[in-house]
Amino acid sequence: MRREVIDDPVYGEHVIHEPLLLDLLSSAAVQRLGHIHQAGASYLVRPGRDLYRLAHATGVMLLIRRLGGSLEEQAAGLIHDVSHTAFSHVADQVFDNRDETYHEHLFTDWVRESDIPAVLDHHQVDMDELLDADRWPLLEQPQPDLCADRVDYTLRDLVHVGWLTPDRVRRFLSTLTVRQGQMVVTEVNEAVWFTRQYHREVTELFMDPRELYANTRLADAVRIALDHGLVTAADLLRTDDELLTLLRGTGRADVNEVLDEFTPALWVDIDPVNVHLRGYSKARVIDPLVLVGDRTVRLSTLEPSIVALHDEVRRKAREGIPLRVAVTASPAAAQP
Repeated sequence: MRREVIDDPVYGEHVIHEPLLLDLLSSAAVQRLGHIHQAGASYLVRPGRDLYRLAHATGVMLLIRRLGGSLEEQAAGLIHDVSHTAFSHVADQVFDNRDETYHEHLFTDWVRESDIPAVLDHHQVDMDELLDADRWPLLEQPQPDLCADRVDYTLRDLVHVGWLTPDRVRRFLSTLTVRQGQMVVTEVNEAVWFTRQYHREVTELFMDPRELYANTRLADAVRIALDHGLVTAADLLRTDDELLTLLRGTGRADVNEVLDEFTPALWVDIDPVNVHLRGYSKARVIDPLVLVGDRTVRLSTLEPSIVALHDEVRRKAREGIPLRVAVTASPAAAQP
């Protein structure tokens, strides 16, 4: 019998034996995610941000599996990010999509033109049903609910940069359960803990000055190349390395000047007075459902202090982060 053993840093070892999942895992569409960085251009300037989307996609599948999700929902989780462009959300900045949904608009058409339909047809899986996000409540939920996508990228990022240990993550995972199709936490303290970790993810990773600067400036370089007809929107569906090669190959000094900035020696500070540029990131907040007795309640009704975290994120997302930049050696530049 075919099988694949996945030793995941967040969920541990899992043996995948289902032919549908094995074939999707080996598809070109899913394997491409092994060449798309989860955090966009930040890996070029920030140690510890070199995760690929394939790890996240596989993790979402494993979390759904852990929570008892169906085979089809596991498959939906595995392919949910296949339409991400090179450097992930950089395309949202290129096209001024503040909701960061550019890849979602591409999703259905991209999947239909990939090798995924042949896999689904072989396993007699209805593609329209698999691509219908409303059918998979563990995979995706609107803010502020928990879902496999949000939980995985948070835990995975924080483990990868060394801010969380696998043992601490397992403690939280043991308190996750499902009620009426939705992910809930069985212990208030763990819900508070994860909410604070999510806030850390958003404010200290997504809104980190270097990360914002790198993604904003790479978007500038892509936009210049697009405006001059040197790359096309279709080129954004290449891998990260392929797009970088194309940008270098344009021969434009203004594009190469941007790319030359990407070094771990890049130093970026928050400075509301001497503003080089403003970095923007989507407002992301969670308010988990917590199991109390036989009913579920919002964490904010039990722990009102988290509302201040939400307000902080929304304010920063609305106003943007004022950035001052220099390319110089800095102790801070070596820290995740």
